[in-house]
Amino acid sequence: MANALNRHEALSPRAFTAAIVRRDAFGARRAFRVLVAEVAGAVIGYASFVAGYNTDIAERELWMLDLFVRPRWRGRGVGRVLVTAVARQAARQGFTCLEWGVRDSNRRAIRFYRALGAHIGHARIVSLRGRALAVVAAGR
Repeated sequence: MANALNRHEALSPRAFTAAIVRRDAFGARRAFRVLVAEVAGAVIGYASFVAGYNTDIAERELWMLDLFVRPRWRGRGVGRVLVTAVARQAARQGFTCLEWGVRDSNRRAIRFYRALGAHIGHARIVSLRGRALAVVAAGR
């Protein structure tokens, strides 16, 4: 499903396989957590998240990496159930903040997040990947 999200957001699909999900979401050295929404045994959506720290508020937080619902299930409350489940996880851990990113072009998601009461700021997610990371890491 992460590859479906990449396609939905016009990103290059990555080699995100079931084996990688098992290793990184459920393995001994878990890199992230994932919650899924199912109907009749079929996964129709997921949310993935990691614990982090927000220096703006000097508090630990959960960062939601992905929220994705298959197109035919959108608008039926699945996304709300997933966000609620992640928010409950944050509260259980004593965190006071749940954050995530959204693309400016995803107007439907922005409306949904505002309806939840989320604040949408002006920050952008910035990344160094592959060669760019290697160049900066090498001090060049």
